[in-house]
Amino acid sequence: MAGRELLKSEKSRRTTKYLLIIAVLCLAFSIAFILRAYPIKYGFYLNEFDPFFDFRATEYIVNNGYGPYLEWHDYKSWFPDGREIAETSQSGLHLTAATLYKIFGMNMSLMDFTIWFPVVIGSASTVLMFLVVRAITGSTIPGLISSLFFAVSPAIIQRGNLGWFKSEPLGLFYGLGGTYLFLSALKDKKYKFLIPKAIFGGILIGLAVTSWGGAQYFVIPIGIFIIVLGFVSKDLKNNLIVAVLFTASVILVAGAFPRPGMSFVLGLPGLLLITSSLFLLVTTVVRLKSSERRATLKTAIILGIFVIIGMSIVVGGFYKVPSFRYLNAINPFLSSENKLVESVAEHFTPTIVDYFRQFSILIIFAGLGIWLSFKNKNNTNMIFALIIGLTGIYISATFARLLVFASISIIILSSIGIYQSIRAITSIRTEAEQTLTTSNKSGAKAQKNMKLKKQFLPYAGFAAILIVMLSIPMVYDSNTNWITSADVPTSIANGGTNYRLTTDDWIETLDWMSKNTPVDSVVTAWWDYGYWITTLGNRTSIADNATINQTRIETIAKMFISPEEKGWKIANDLKSDYILIYVVGQKLPSLDPANPSPLYVLGSGGDESKKHWFIRIGGFNESEYVESNGDTPKQKYWDSLLGKMMPFQTIGFYNPSTGTLSPTYQPNAIPFYIKDIKYPKGNTSEPLSLVYASKSFESDDPGLFFGVLVYKVNHDFKATNANGTSPSNITTLASSLANGTSPSNITTLASSLANGTSNLILESNVLNNINNTSSNNSMTTTTNNTATIETTQGPIKIEFYPDVAPNHVKNFQDLASKGFYDGVVFHRIVPGFVIQAGDPNTKNGNSSRDTWGTGGPGYTINQEFNSIPHERGILSMARTNDPNSAGSQFFIVLNDSKFLDNQYTVFGKVTEGLEIVDKIANSTTNAMDQPEDPNSARINKIVLQ
Repeated sequence: MAGRELLKSEKSRRTTKYLLIIAVLCLAFSIAFILRAYPIKYGFYLNEFDPFFDFRATEYIVNNGYGPYLEWHDYKSWFPDGREIAETSQSGLHLTAATLYKIFGMNMSLMDFTIWFPVVIGSASTVLMFLVVRAITGSTIPGLISSLFFAVSPAIIQRGNLGWFKSEPLGLFYGLGGTYLFLSALKDKKYKFLIPKAIFGGILIGLAVTSWGGAQYFVIPIGIFIIVLGFVSKDLKNNLIVAVLFTASVILVAGAFPRPGMSFVLGLPGLLLITSSLFLLVTTVVRLKSSERRATLKTAIILGIFVIIGMSIVVGGFYKVPSFRYLNAINPFLSSENKLVESVAEHFTPTIVDYFRQFSILIIFAGLGIWLSFKNKNNTNMIFALIIGLTGIYISATFARLLVFASISIIILSSIGIYQSIRAITSIRTEAEQTLTTSNKSGAKAQKNMKLKKQFLPYAGFAAILIVMLSIPMVYDSNTNWITSADVPTSIANGGTNYRLTTDDWIETLDWMSKNTPVDSVVTAWWDYGYWITTLGNRTSIADNATINQTRIETIAKMFISPEEKGWKIANDLKSDYILIYVVGQKLPSLDPANPSPLYVLGSGGDESKKHWFIRIGGFNESEYVESNGDTPKQKYWDSLLGKMMPFQTIGFYNPSTGTLSPTYQPNAIPFYIKDIKYPKGNTSEPLSLVYASKSFESDDPGLFFGVLVYKVNHDFKATNANGTSPSNITTLASSLANGTSPSNITTLASSLANGTSNLILESNVLNNINNTSSNNSMTTTTNNTATIETTQGPIKIEFYPDVAPNHVKNFQDLASKGFYDGVVFHRIVPGFVIQAGDPNTKNGNSSRDTWGTGGPGYTINQEFNSIPHERGILSMARTNDPNSAGSQFFIVLNDSKFLDNQYTVFGKVTEGLEIVDKIANSTTNAMDQPEDPNSARINKIVLQ
């Protein structure tokens, strides 16, 4: 009877425990759901930019099926080339969302489903976080703590709130699920549980990397942990089975998708996973056949061999080079070398302040968790906590968007630290109770109460302090606490600014565009807005956030910053029908009672705030366009196409420190503007004409405005020349300048040519350029200083640098003049890095591919290393390990690769045709980085000019 009561009591206790666990998990899910859905008060929209593309891709699957999606070439983006969607996007997200919509969508529209999708997936991830930490620690309490922290983590909420239908929420969901199953499989002893967990865990990680490129991070701690298991595991056989099945599943799933495909399998993450499993296989065989004393030494030797092999693979380049962003995750200092990457706010490198703002008190407990992970050597999964903790923090130091991994790391470690702190305090009371029960029974009751009371006070005090410490970041400070971090409007609602308000300017503009422009219209805008244009405006865009063609983005920047007629010509070359710009600022009441027109202050997140990036990415000298503060425009900016499109004119500069208004720029002064539309509606005599302006710009009411302006490109505009001066007059001026015309006369000459126009500064600059050209020959080109590489994809124009590499230039020109390069193939294509050509062995087609990269002219030339950096478009000479071994093979740099500086000889640069270089770089390649179709990357001939 007593045994039955005891069993019943134990069962009741377990039931209560499970109900408490479920209750806490429901609480975590609910908190996560409320915080992620909080932006609904600003409107029910998709958030940011990428989700609009992801919605459009998912819609395509729902309407057309999976097969057509995999073959979909979208011509509404990246006009005129279009885009292979499955090969250039996160297909796992699209396929998962479309499948779930077909199962659970019911009568909900797909748009509504995708808006709610990240909220549900992100909230469900709180349960997976609980499972991961419980698998690591073997205890429920730290798992529940981590679940609650995951629910309120700012970095995770900000990349997974309402409408954030993009990669991160689903990638984290799959990644955490796969990690849990992997750790759980390692603990299982029965094959009927171990095998399916390992396989399904690998499938989930594979789906994670197909849904989000950043999810490749999960492979890093798992791969390292598999290597560690070779040293510390006591169940090598089962662990080997788990590792092999898990790795095979990841490779099969990731490799089966168009992206990442073989670039993952043969890239660094895939190779890490494969080699770590292979290492565990070798060490398992060795350890099973060796004594325990010698096994560790042999394992270390095997690891050393694997490290040497791995370093050889990396140094030799025998792997698929990842994109610039993934290289940047390994080397955080690379971001400053790529202006396009650097221009994206979420790519900014986080600071110490960002970490404290995001994690606050958790950092302290995470430190305790690291110490406990070091200390607890009996639980091998605690080693995994240490690995994922340190690697997550390291990776997050690259981009602000990767703080999600620091969040996971710090949540895991701090949960362990908090749990152990609570456990240490509660164990004091438990020991006291046990001591009292065995003490002398005389007066035991009174003594027990007194001692328990003494033990309770520090226990309660610690609990109170802990609660206060963990509550502070929830509410303090009022602007950056964990709760207000969720109070962020969707980007389409606040125009991508930092204001917590809503505006219909973008929605109404895109609706106008879809109804009032021809269906086949091509729209150019800064690449940020491309997805909005194609999805909501239903029009073809020139570029978007996929950034698959950096040259196109550079061309758009040049269009905006070039003088107006040159910018108009670039727009025509791009076949643009409309150009869209976005300007944000504040309208102030007029200071003149006779003129009610408002004054304007610009600069709150539109193109007026991004102009310095346009200037940098376009390759212009920033100091010529903006003042020393990096923001206030100079006249040369106002003379650019973007400056002409900005419908404002400067009237003065207000200095808040002195309270004075000046007609010229002063340091720390704020420029004031009045409205000035230079390209009015219906005017066909100008390069552009304004056809639409959003309502907050049109209104004269004081307050913020979010001006979305659409200009029509007047294709019939008759350009004179870049600056409105006739060629004959330019020649006359050049002659006068060459004959000693003083700089003081330049403005007078420019004025006479401008026929009364006020654009004197621009004319003066042109004349100065003419003067420099005629009188300073230090930068002039010599005979045969340029050439055109005629390829099957189009022409690539190059300029040589004979001043710094005369022998290399002469060698290249001699070979080209003899026809040596006619018919050779770009035999090495590494996207994001280089394309390489110049091997005569490549002229013979597929029959001799094993010799590609080994041929040359039969002689070598000595190095001429110089100070010119290996930036995008640079022409440099290939060589072997011997610096003096260059011959005929050369390469063109695709992205800034300054680690090559002073190791290879730069002898030229691409001046036109970088889009052709990118086309060649996008050729389909085999495992040896050779083009599968040689004719897609062949040089027909090189013509010297």
